Amino acid sequence: MKKCLNELIANAAPTAVAFVAAMITTVALFADVASTGNISMALNGDGIPQLAALAAFFGVYRSRTVKEKLLAETGRREKLCGAITAFCFTGFMIIGKAQIAEPDLKYGLFAVLLFLGYMPFFYVAVLFLMYQIEAFSKKHTGCRAGALTQWLFEKHVTAGAMLAVIICRLPYLAAFYPCSMSWDGGAQIACFWGTEAFTDHHPPLISFLYGAIARYSQEWGVPNIGMFMIPVIQTLLSAFAVAMVCGFYKHFGLPYWIRWASLVYYAAFTVWCIFDCTVIKDTLYYPLTLLFALQLLYCVMDGDYFWGRKSNPAMLLISGILMMQTRNNGVFVLLFSIPFALCFVKGKRIRLFAIAAAMLLANAALNNGLYPALGVTLLEAKEDTYCIMFQQTAKYGQDYPEDVTEEERELLDTVFDYDEMVEVYNPQLADWVKNCLRLSEASSADHTNSEFAALKSEYFKVWLAQLMRHPMSYVKTFLECSYGYYYPEARPYKEGTGFYEAERNMLTSSMHAYRQIKQLAPARFVLQQLSKIEYLPGVGLLYRCGFYTWCVLFAAMYLIAKRRYCLLTAAVPPAVNILVCLISPVNTCIRYAMPTMCMVPVLLGLLWYREAWRKE
Repeated sequence: MKKCLNELIANAAPTAVAFVAAMITTVALFADVASTGNISMALNGDGIPQLAALAAFFGVYRSRTVKEKLLAETGRREKLCGAITAFCFTGFMIIGKAQIAEPDLKYGLFAVLLFLGYMPFFYVAVLFLMYQIEAFSKKHTGCRAGALTQWLFEKHVTAGAMLAVIICRLPYLAAFYPCSMSWDGGAQIACFWGTEAFTDHHPPLISFLYGAIARYSQEWGVPNIGMFMIPVIQTLLSAFAVAMVCGFYKHFGLPYWIRWASLVYYAAFTVWCIFDCTVIKDTLYYPLTLLFALQLLYCVMDGDYFWGRKSNPAMLLISGILMMQTRNNGVFVLLFSIPFALCFVKGKRIRLFAIAAAMLLANAALNNGLYPALGVTLLEAKEDTYCIMFQQTAKYGQDYPEDVTEEERELLDTVFDYDEMVEVYNPQLADWVKNCLRLSEASSADHTNSEFAALKSEYFKVWLAQLMRHPMSYVKTFLECSYGYYYPEARPYKEGTGFYEAERNMLTSSMHAYRQIKQLAPARFVLQQLSKIEYLPGVGLLYRCGFYTWCVLFAAMYLIAKRRYCLLTAAVPPAVNILVCLISPVNTCIRYAMPTMCMVPVLLGLLWYREAWRKE
């Protein structure tokens, strides 16, 4: 009798634990933290979806398959990396939910409940994915390919991939003919025309490119045809970058399903389609980042091939220079990626170092030599660099108005309209605070922003003093200004999923005669509605900036767990871009996340890569 009782208890205990864990996980996933401060309502477990989720989680947690197959066949290192990944995912979810939660549900007891619910769910999910990737990779023997697959991914990789991308872009190129104009793109053209101060706030190279096309198309009497060249150039560049990805897959023998999935993503995903038709520097930056990263991966993974073809080092050099010239933060990608790659390059490190040095020297020569000679004014201080600090100063004024000393207020009111700054603080968009600058790029007498640069050190002292007094105010401000880049349930802000209208009417009203064709407005409307697939389950995650951070983190931890450290080179550019996004002026801006988004297929594809698959 006693033996039976002990067996019953031994069997019941895991079942009870599984049931409680499933219940808490269901609460965590369905918790309604925004509409009420009542914890009983926030539990949100009274519904058919919640019941189905409870049953599913109970089955998974209790399953002997999970217990014996998943956990027993997963190594200690994989379990540790899985736990770290799950812990990060859990933290991201709690921080993200806290931003929209009622005050008494932000952190504290309910955060503990969320942690207990999310942690086992993400831990099991991460280990399951790791297990499946490893199991699938071992079974891969190079499956047969159909005629179309052979033609596209083996015989005519470059032409085939470019053709696929261009075909998917044609409806957008036609509907948005000649182009869709963004605010930044119009500003860069205005700089070239002289209607705005031509500074290096935006990368001058792109201002010259866009501006020259706009001016000469206007002078030659072909405004629409001329402006159409911008989307054409951008489409060809992105199509070429995608073709290089497919060539990379072919060289390393990655499975055809990865090649097809990546090609469909690059060709048909609406974000790429609309941005290729938009006059904006980000459209040029993301394919250049992709090209730079691919060449660096060739160098690390197959040095003989990389150095054996002169075009590869040349491509690395050119793409690296253009990457830095297209967005100012491109230099950080290079500064972090090259040293990391040098750790894994087999021989010829000096050559790679020399190429990196040449890239940096060329970038410096263009920025500090050529552009000033062509009339570009160099800023002594760029406002966007300090956006997160401005946001923290504004929020500090809201949280602790009585704590701001008279001396600090006097200094801050010299730099900003301080009272207005505190009042208009918006965690999603730093422009509201930047617009309160009394000393700014726009108001600078010599257009160098020297007035702010002169007081910059004094402002830093005030910023640091307030940080030391109330550090949590700064931490909370940083989180609410950046959480969208790692919380996958946050929708894109501002431009959303792209520029489906010409937002900069300055060109059409005064400077330039280009016009979108009125008769094609219904087609533009239809394509805009197509982007509403962001609301579909699963597919919608592709439109969330935070989802790509999860992909990068998971891939990096998987590679660490499997000791494939050299492949982490593919994670460095997207990781650097994520860090830049965290201190950017806009929270959850999808165009800022595009360099990360374009690298994720390559990074995830490498999880299946094995040395034996390489094509010689």
